[in-house]
Amino acid sequence: LKAAPVFEMMDATSDMVSGPIVEPRAVQRQMRRFRRHQSSRWAPLLAGTVFLGLVASWVRPVWPTALLSPLAAEATAPTNNSEAPVSKCEELRAQTLAKVSPRMIRWEKTAMEGHTIGNFGYQASLLVNKTLATFDQNVKQISEDNATCTPEREALATEMQNQLHSVFLVQRSTIEEALYQRLKTELLKRMRRQKKELNVKVKLKLLHACMADYDSQVRDLQPFFVVNSERDRAERRLSELQWGIHETPEAKEMQQKWKMERMRRMPTRQSQGLSVSLSTGFRLMIRPSGLGNFQMHSRRQVGPPHNPNEVSIGVLNDGDVIDVYNNKPKPPLVKFQPAIGIDISGG
Repeated sequence: LKAAPVFEMMDATSDMVSGPIVEPRAVQRQMRRFRRHQSSRWAPLLAGTVFLGLVASWVRPVWPTALLSPLAAEATAPTNNSEAPVSKCEELRAQTLAKVSPRMIRWEKTAMEGHTIGNFGYQASLLVNKTLATFDQNVKQISEDNATCTPEREALATEMQNQLHSVFLVQRSTIEEALYQRLKTELLKRMRRQKKELNVKVKLKLLHACMADYDSQVRDLQPFFVVNSERDRAERRLSELQWGIHETPEAKEMQQKWKMERMRRMPTRQSQGLSVSLSTGFRLMIRPSGLGNFQMHSRRQVGPPHNPNEVSIGVLNDGDVIDVYNNKPKPPLVKFQPAIGIDISGG
């Protein structure tokens, strides 16, 4: 018999397969059995991978919506093609408003910069009336069934009036602030000139002048559709200023300055006519024993500068000398003598 070849097979990742010397058919059976064993191991893993892929494609995680600005949100929002078509009246209202919006925006910018628009009340009223008249004429041209577009006309008028009303309020605030600063400056100027607090009559006169100026300026800025000119608010603020001007830091500084000047002028103040001033004092003399060869004297002024009192103290050692004035052999050790000073001046 012919000897058969030797086959030896090894799998590094699975069981080691080795066999004795076998025939080629036996080797083929062994290879088929090995392949079936490998396929039986990888089949569950492959099925699990396919299942997870299908689940991931069906289930999508819901992430939180990012915060967007209004313009970005509007740009990224999905368009709804199923919206109702815009009516001709609404389209005409939008076109009419777009024509007058640039002018109102310019007015608003000017007012925000702190400027007033000359004759704004007349211009704003004329703009509203002309815009509504143009809207009515365009409605007659596009209407087929004599439609009036009343809701759209009212919406157009309301939107324009609200925007123009805000421009008026900004200008009114500018006028009020200017009058407030002017009244404050005038009150402090008169206080500095008179060097005292103003009386009520002067304050009321200045307040009435400011309110008259406020009425004349606001009258030119007020359109016909603005009912309240905010006069009460301006009058209340200006009135609080003129009544409490003495409590402002500038007024308190002036009052402190006036007080210091009065205190500095007080010692040198001269009265008109004849004046008599009396000042008291005393003299103290100590006379110890001796022959009068030592003498010391001191004099001081005490009290306010405009009316001082004098105190005099002296020491003289003449205690052993006879007192010829009092007819005594010895003078007293301590001698006290009150004094009164009389100051007569005329100016």
